[in-house]
Amino acid sequence: MDEEKFARYGLLAGVAFVVLVVVASLIGGSPPMTSDSDKEITEYFTDNQDALRIGSYLGGLAGVLFLWFLGSLFGRLRRAEGGSGRLSGVALTGGVVIVAGAFIANALGAYSALHIESAPGFFRLSAIVFGFVSFAAAVFTSGVAIVLWSQNVLPKWVGYAGEVIALGWLVAAGAVTTENDTVAIIGVIVLLAWAVWLVALSVLLYRTPE
Repeated sequence: MDEEKFARYGLLAGVAFVVLVVVASLIGGSPPMTSDSDKEITEYFTDNQDALRIGSYLGGLAGVLFLWFLGSLFGRLRRAEGGSGRLSGVALTGGVVIVAGAFIANALGAYSALHIESAPGFFRLSAIVFGFVSFAAAVFTSGVAIVLWSQNVLPKWVGYAGEVIALGWLVAAGAVTTENDTVAIIGVIVLLAWAVWLVALSVLLYRTPE
């Protein structure tokens, strides 16, 4: 398999990443809100302990797939942008920070599943970490979107949709300042929109020749 074909297949890792994230998120059932009582959070982790352990592992695999996707995506954007590739580099940096932050948040969730007595505190802490991941997701999504529409890599609506989602990530990042349920729900909605956008991005780039 030559390098070009390998890079194209790497783009489809974005689809596999989304699938694993969805499975890892749903395998433990509907999670509590950070505003719920310690008792409710503890009961959730007690009732779904084994499933949450599996979900933590699947979340780690999803991070690996995202890094493979990120490598192929950066190569495609860098060649399309030309010059210094500044925006492509910004997007790459944001993507790496996403994975690093998600691993930390996932580790806190995994610890909660392994040590039920500490679940409430670590669960709330993981939500704050995900809030900071939202900032990185905004940088990644915006950087990718700008290159897409400015260089006509894909139909412009893909880039414009990415910019809207990037703004949504900045709103979702409010989770670092509050445990308000509305902010948490917005975060879930933005995550779902981002997942759909990533699938579309992966498939369209795979099907579109450079």
